[in-house]
Amino acid sequence: MRSNQVSLRAQSLTTFVTIVSLAGVWLLVSESGTFAQPEAAQLEDAKPEDAKPVQPLAPSTCTISPGETAQFDLQNCLINAVPGDVIQLEAGTYQINSQLDVACDNLTLRGRGIDKTILSFQGQEVGSEGLVATGDAFVIEDLAVENTVGNAIKVLGANGVIFRGVRTEWTNGPSANNGAYGIYPVQCRNVLIEDCVAIAASDAGVYVGQSEDVVVRRCRAEMNVAGIEIENTLRADVYENIATNNTGGILVFDLPGLQLTNGGHVRVFKNKIYKNNTPNFAPPGNMVATVPTGTGLMIMATDHVEVFDNEISDNQTTGISIFSFHITQRPIKDAKYDPYPEGISIHHNKIVNGGEKPSGVFGELLSTVVGVPFPQVFYDGIINETKLGEDGKLPANLALKLADNGEVTFANANVAKLSLRDVLSGKYEVDRDIAAYTGMHPAIPKVTLQPLSAPSPNGNPAVSVYRNAPEKLSEWGLFKGDGRSQEPVDGVILYDLNTPLFTDDTEKYRFIRLPEGESMRYQPDSVFEFPVGTVIAKTFAYQHDLRDPESEQSLLETRIEVHEDSGWYGFTYIWDDEQADAFLALGGGSRDVSWIQADGTKVSNRYQIPNANQCITCHSRKGKFVPLGPTARNMNRSFHGLRHGANQLAHWKQSGQLSNAPELEQIARLPVYDDPSTGSLNDRARAWLDVNCAHCHHPTGTARTSGLDLSLSQNDPAKFGVWKSPTATGRGSGGRMYDIVPGKPDKSILVYRMESDEPGVRMPNLGRNISHPESIELIREWIQSMPLETPKPGE
Repeated sequence: MRSNQVSLRAQSLTTFVTIVSLAGVWLLVSESGTFAQPEAAQLEDAKPEDAKPVQPLAPSTCTISPGETAQFDLQNCLINAVPGDVIQLEAGTYQINSQLDVACDNLTLRGRGIDKTILSFQGQEVGSEGLVATGDAFVIEDLAVENTVGNAIKVLGANGVIFRGVRTEWTNGPSANNGAYGIYPVQCRNVLIEDCVAIAASDAGVYVGQSEDVVVRRCRAEMNVAGIEIENTLRADVYENIATNNTGGILVFDLPGLQLTNGGHVRVFKNKIYKNNTPNFAPPGNMVATVPTGTGLMIMATDHVEVFDNEISDNQTTGISIFSFHITQRPIKDAKYDPYPEGISIHHNKIVNGGEKPSGVFGELLSTVVGVPFPQVFYDGIINETKLGEDGKLPANLALKLADNGEVTFANANVAKLSLRDVLSGKYEVDRDIAAYTGMHPAIPKVTLQPLSAPSPNGNPAVSVYRNAPEKLSEWGLFKGDGRSQEPVDGVILYDLNTPLFTDDTEKYRFIRLPEGESMRYQPDSVFEFPVGTVIAKTFAYQHDLRDPESEQSLLETRIEVHEDSGWYGFTYIWDDEQADAFLALGGGSRDVSWIQADGTKVSNRYQIPNANQCITCHSRKGKFVPLGPTARNMNRSFHGLRHGANQLAHWKQSGQLSNAPELEQIARLPVYDDPSTGSLNDRARAWLDVNCAHCHHPTGTARTSGLDLSLSQNDPAKFGVWKSPTATGRGSGGRMYDIVPGKPDKSILVYRMESDEPGVRMPNLGRNISHPESIELIREWIQSMPLETPKPGE
């Protein structure tokens, strides 16, 4: 174990706990805090049903002004929000150094103006986003978010989202080190983005991914790689926006390997898309890094897109381009994915100038056969030949249609037929006959957004749990004495794991307390079922000097997970300097710690303690809090705390603490990641990834939108990363193109992010500041051992 020389950053422990501890009170805020009744948020002109406030958790407005404690006041309000709350941020600049998390439904975060209320994340230390919201009916308006280490504002899995009068910006201008996305709703429904500004994102300023029923209107996107991007999304209207000085103005993409596989029914109209000639500054390896500088509007692989009444001008490569995903020559490991854009209708646009300087791999290569100026409407001509009729053409409803776009230049490059031999022999021809594509598809219906749902009359159950939580850890009655020995009282189970979660080299003590007379119920492939009233505790500690096994240790925090009637909830207690007790700290914190390694090297670290809302980032399944560690396979081991080192599961079964369990021989055992005697290289590597990564990278975890599934049960190599292109990675790609490249760990994004200690790049992005050499070596060896296969493009 390692220990520390402890000091709480920025505040004394007493001050910090005063700010963030809320046991038994409604809310402790700074002197600037005030309360008022909230205003109702709306989607377009629709009004939600009247909510019936339930005392004492009636919705209120929490008003915060800039100041020394503003960051903690804000996170405090977010943690203790109930549906219907408004958090009002007064004018001024707020210095924020940690990711902000919103877990409550029906919350409004409001400033005093797009250039008056500024949340500055310059120097951010914790998290990979600026603000992350997961609750339904989320509204953010009249403020700016600047200089986040990663994405600016991410909303995940919400039904009902409004961005109104929001600016996201990296104030240093275009840079590969900027965050990937500015405004970033993903896997959401009923999304309204209006009157917003997005500047200098290294991927997309306004990005909507894997969502349904979306309106983006009256926004300005400037100096991003992609101004506005609609990706794998069904039913979107993008209109009356300005996209200028980006690399590409507006992109409508479908990519393989994502949970919402194929988007479509997108309308792009009445936009001004001009002078998008900023050199592409996306980190290499990201899909958007292939977008040619000077792209007005690009459609790739998405079906049923209607483009009309736009003003498109002075884009140096092309005004409008239509591509199949096959143009990227990246592998496709997704049987459900459709790489061909079909049913595209482009009509009544004003397209002028442009094409004088084709750029990027596509523009430079294709201009040699297409010519310069490059055509204002460019089609790669790659089609699904299995759908051709007897006449050798696509059915009319799938064909590209052009109408009333003025004296526009056009080319179908027939890329699938493009070869050096055919070019030299004269067999290859560019199709410039726009008449063959003249026509219009039926109009795509207007997107209709549903009103925001009314606030739940049950409020936020988590707030009731927080209020009733003991102020001191000792009040839980888990340990003998003052708890510094971490010796449990009778009835509290001390347990261990085969492969633990790495948390900055801390030692951990794990405990379970079951209600009297109750038992855990065995589950073969998931966390055990625990009765209501169960408490799971985990203490994190450092030992002062690893050269001396008898050296002192310091306890940092003890995290509590409690099972209530309404579900699981988690929060932490921070140990005081005297190690006499730990105090409730819903807002988390940090400690500067140091210890001496076994080789005599002194190591220092700023250890991060999560706030209550951050806990659910990792402990989330389908938006619900769940425990992570107590699985049969990971607890199937002997434990020195038991007599004669008995097996934990066998002991609990015999004592009646575990029910429904089969014989021990029938229970799988997770390998110990650093013990080759417990499993093969593949098994140990997959075990480590399952424990350390799959809580988020799982089909129902918070990183599900990436399409990367690192759970032990995933048997498809493409889904656990082999030859998988990254999604929403930004500079986290490290210039690499795939999550895992067999035989080449140095070309694998997975290894790069494990090795990094940089905020916004490192993985996991919470709970870790320093890298773990032992696990990195294991994953390197595992990737090195994979067969050196190279997939063909499109496979």
